[in-house]
Amino acid sequence: MQMCPECNKIYDESEYSKCPYCSGELIEEYGERPYKVCPNCGGTMYWDDTWVCSNCDEEIDTDEDDYDGIIED
Repeated sequence: MQMCPECNKIYDESEYSKCPYCSGELIEEYGERPYKVCPNCGGTMYWDDTWVCSNCDEEIDTDEDDYDGIIED
């Protein structure tokens, strides 16, 4: 097992020559997680040490508990 220096996710280096999460080969399953509505474009923001929009990359520096609802991925 190896930890990617870019995203800090663990993957099996015997199965993948590069990080499968960064390359898009694997998508991490989250289940239910909080989200915010982006004030810039109306897209969905997810928590990653700050709130980051998955559409326009807008960032909001508020608490993790400052969310608009729960979404199931």
